[in-house]
Amino acid sequence: MSGTDVAPTGVLQDYQWAVDAELQNTPFTVTSLPDGFQVGYDMADARWWNVLQLNEVSDSITYTVRVDERRRRFSITDTVKRISWSAGVSGFVPRLSWSFSWQSGRIRYGRVIMLGTSPGGFEIAFSPENERARIKEIGEELGLRPRMSPHVRIGLWAAAGGVAIGLIVPAIIMLSLSLTGNH
Repeated sequence: MSGTDVAPTGVLQDYQWAVDAELQNTPFTVTSLPDGFQVGYDMADARWWNVLQLNEVSDSITYTVRVDERRRRFSITDTVKRISWSAGVSGFVPRLSWSFSWQSGRIRYGRVIMLGTSPGGFEIAFSPENERARIKEIGEELGLRPRMSPHVRIGLWAAAGGVAIGLIVPAIIMLSLSLTGNH
């Protein structure tokens, strides 16, 4: 395994090992968690650092996979972190700026990262979205059922609550106005 911190057991171990084997020769590494694992860019490997740098990748994507072995379910939470910075001089005034953003839940990341050409096409080409699909596929092949990540469930409940409030509050106001005779 690429980054083992916690020794997984059973189906979690099989899942983590299968994902780790599948992601060999990609810029992703697998790190153990007590109830799952994380898949993220392997920034310690200079070969991938150069590929990401040449493709001007300024964001980092991590997939956190949680496994409930008893219920035979799993969830994947995507986290994208974007960092940008600049430094220089504008006239006689030095300037330094930076920004950081973070997004978590289910994120569509459609970028394909490529480097090098050969007669048959690109020698190195990968897409985090394809890697995520493969992580999900491996879980299903092991007999696990996908489940929405907690971030997505919270978002859906918040949206449902907002819609309910948007519909119920005006209905209550209209009902109370009609019952009191105020128009």
